[in-house]
Amino acid sequence: MATGITESDVWTAADALLLEGARPTIERVRQKIGRGSPNTVSPHLETWFRALGARIKDPRAFAAPPEVPDPIAQAAAHFWDAALAAARAEQAQAYQERRDALEREAERHQALAEQLQQREAQLINRERDLQEGLKVATAQLAATEERLQAAEAQLRQRDKALAVAQESLTDARSANKALLADADLARERHTQAMAALDARHAAHERRWLNELDTERSSVKRLQARLEALQAASQQQADQLREALAEAQQQQRAAEQDAQLVQAQALADARQRDIESAVAAQALQAVQSREADLMRRLAAATAQSDELLSQLKSRDAQFGDLARRLLASQEAASASTNKPPSSSSPAP
Repeated sequence: MATGITESDVWTAADALLLEGARPTIERVRQKIGRGSPNTVSPHLETWFRALGARIKDPRAFAAPPEVPDPIAQAAAHFWDAALAAARAEQAQAYQERRDALEREAERHQALAEQLQQREAQLINRERDLQEGLKVATAQLAATEERLQAAEAQLRQRDKALAVAQESLTDARSANKALLADADLARERHTQAMAALDARHAAHERRWLNELDTERSSVKRLQARLEALQAASQQQADQLREALAEAQQQQRAAEQDAQLVQAQALADARQRDIESAVAAQALQAVQSREADLMRRLAAATAQSDELLSQLKSRDAQFGDLARRLLASQEAASASTNKPPSSSSPAP
């Protein structure tokens, strides 16, 4: 069964290699011993190198046995001196290479440190600029939000005005229906009065026939006028409904535009840390949309005022028609109650 190598085995192999004029390495020591792993040989070989200086100072550390002949001892000493000089030269060269590598590494680290300092200064300046841009964008966003709130308040006021206009339109329709009902009642009363007049004054039929025809023609003309006004009123009501629907559509479009403006403002707020120029462009876009929204609101307001004016005009026309119908009824009643002349035949 194979056993592990010891420190003594490594030291003996390293001494033998050194006496042979070869530099002891992990692989050479393993070949000299004939077994062992690099992980096992490495720490023992490092211990041998650390103790080599003290052993060199001791002349007896590598002294040949007494029975060794002088020529062999001299050859061994010569080989030892040569190996020692070679080992020192290799060690000095390794130390010099290591020192040069460390110096180059130090210079590289110094250059990297300077670059990092410059980069840190640039980042600090960039952070300062971004903070200033963020403050400006925040102020602009606050101003935009205030304008949006004002626009929303105006929209609510327009909604109330449109609601009032709708109520006025409803009242006008109710008044129109009442006026039509009064006209129907007037026609019914007139018909009843004419029937009673025919029953009481059958003898005066010839004399009153022309007057009745004239009155009936007037009534027909008034009825035709009333029907025309009803048709015009219905058409106007349809136009008002269409205008109201268009105003509501414009209002919804204005609300959508306001939502788009708010979404654009929020998007600009999320991107405010990119560039201040982008924030300025976004603010200009918001102001343009806001101006367009105000123009649409002004158009909706003007249209609503025009609708109210038309409703008032219709109310005035319906009042004039009602006064004419009442005047016609009063004239018919006066003609009915007029006493007959002396030349008229007796009933």
